[in-house]
Amino acid sequence: MSYKKLLFVCMGNSCGSPMAEAIMQNLMVKTSLYWEIDSAALRTWNIGRKPHKQCLRVLREHGLRSDHFCRLLTVHDFSYFDHIIAMNEHVHKELMLWANGNHVQNTSNVVMLGSYTKNGKSLSLIDLSPSRKLKAFRIAYYQIKDCCKQLILSQHVKIVRYDLPSTDEEDEHNLDTMLRSRSPESDKSLSEIMPDLVKRYPSRTSVSTVSSVHNCLEKKLCDNCGQQFLATL
Repeated sequence: MSYKKLLFVCMGNSCGSPMAEAIMQNLMVKTSLYWEIDSAALRTWNIGRKPHKQCLRVLREHGLRSDHFCRLLTVHDFSYFDHIIAMNEHVHKELMLWANGNHVQNTSNVVMLGSYTKNGKSLSLIDLSPSRKLKAFRIAYYQIKDCCKQLILSQHVKIVRYDLPSTDEEDEHNLDTMLRSRSPESDKSLSEIMPDLVKRYPSRTSVSTVSSVHNCLEKKLCDNCGQQFLATL
């Protein structure tokens, strides 16, 4: 499974790009992709500050949070990240001007988030700013999430879904199945994802029962199944 590094960029890094960062990080956990996700600004307005309160409120409404502190885009970002993702057309133009002004040689990895859609037609995402009303942030959340899903699908990666058993009987049955079907290599991948599973299923993975996390079943999804699974998230 290929490892990707994505950087979302907007003007102030306080509204659109940190929202996209939080949404994509959540999708990474649910699809077991574990790419590196970050966001940055083209302007210095909010450097060192947390995202705007409207952004944080909408994220909380969907059970998400952001620990991000706004930072400025750097020249190094262009060589480090696989994709630098502008939140809208205006930001994309500013981003290309910024790159030219800072003598960035390669901008082939600069894309627009709105170009990742189901029908292949570019979507004009809401240009979020502190002056926007809460309704705009709520609409933008769904726009951003849909585009993030399509971005994942565009990378042609295999999505893995982990299902945890809900009863002791299922625990016993699935443990037996896992021991007979899994290889040592796949056991290693399970141990690597255990911390995230504990966070996602705290009621089933307390300290006293953390070993039961290994009873989960790994399901590698085909392209169609992966698309259907993403649609439910």
